[in-house]
Amino acid sequence: MDKNKNKKMEKFQWNERNCFCISLESNQNRYKKMKKRFEQLKLKVTYWKAVTKDNLNRNFVHYLNDGARGCAQSHLEIWEYITKNNIDYALIVEDDACFVHDFFQKLDQFSIHIDDKEWDAIFLNASESIPILDKWVLCHEQYLTGGYIISRRGCMKMISMFSNLLFASDWMTTRLQLFHHSYCYFPWLIIQEGNESTIGSAVDHDHKKVLSLLDDINYSIENYHVVV
Repeated sequence: MDKNKNKKMEKFQWNERNCFCISLESNQNRYKKMKKRFEQLKLKVTYWKAVTKDNLNRNFVHYLNDGARGCAQSHLEIWEYITKNNIDYALIVEDDACFVHDFFQKLDQFSIHIDDKEWDAIFLNASESIPILDKWVLCHEQYLTGGYIISRRGCMKMISMFSNLLFASDWMTTRLQLFHHSYCYFPWLIIQEGNESTIGSAVDHDHKKVLSLLDDINYSIENYHVVV
């Protein structure tokens, strides 16, 4: 008899070993703001130096610019690190992530309501709204990689699919969603700040869309930790 068959999923446990923030070494102000957000959440996070055009060393689809290539390689290198070091799951955020105030309460609902011990990824920010509010649901064609949780199993799938040719990071994660073990929540647990440049996203356009979709459900941006 499988002893784990009826075993409930445990709540996530976080520490420096499984929390990563990707940020450019050349823009320390962005990471300083992120550190304030992590302190508000009492979350210990490992800084992950973002790849720049000077240290790109992978194969990329031809249409990506240097920023998108650096972003894609940064995410891939963390997936490889997670896999190599046998980390069960990890939180990955970019350096413009703003967390909802009740972040952990909403995240804890995942282990209570989702019975999927083979989950691949949990997307904390996304490109589209979801008709069902305040509930973890399977996601499809959700873009943005400002913040997500990925399992070691999910990392292995991503490496298998893309280690030989990298695409935009958020397009690659939409392919992971095709396995039907990825989840999302609306209103999102993370939104991206939308100021300055990021490690590779078209943030201004994405941020305006995010604000519009939140406004459609009368959900205020004041629900998020936006530290300036």
